[in-house]
Amino acid sequence: MAEYTSPSFDELFAGGVQPERMTAIIIKSGSGVVTRGTVLGRVSQLPESDLYAGTPIVAPVDSTKTDGSQNPYCILADSVIDATTGDARAAAYLDGEFNRDALKFGGTDTVAQHEVAMRNIGLITKRVVK
Repeated sequence: MAEYTSPSFDELFAGGVQPERMTAIIIKSGSGVVTRGTVLGRVSQLPESDLYAGTPIVAPVDSTKTDGSQNPYCILADSVIDATTGDARAAAYLDGEFNRDALKFGGTDTVAQHEVAMRNIGLITKRVVK
């Protein structure tokens, strides 16, 4: 008989009251290797002439930038995405309740710097008691 194992705890979430909304994104070339839980800022979107018009192009949130990536837009849902040398398609959360200690940012940014802006767009941060 097979041994029962419970699914591992997902450190990223801190709620579950309502399901998170997701969207397709493109992580901008030059962003490097981006991992699950990284807060991303929108720098542009695919043009109307593209088959996937309106798809947001994002990069890790970094308050020193002025290209749009200084403002939170979504949180990466995929485990690992390599956008070192080219744009990379991925999935992201547009809203939900997230463990503030599991979130990652670009540069030297911290969750404290972006909590209010994240809350304003529906990305709620919470402390998780372990």
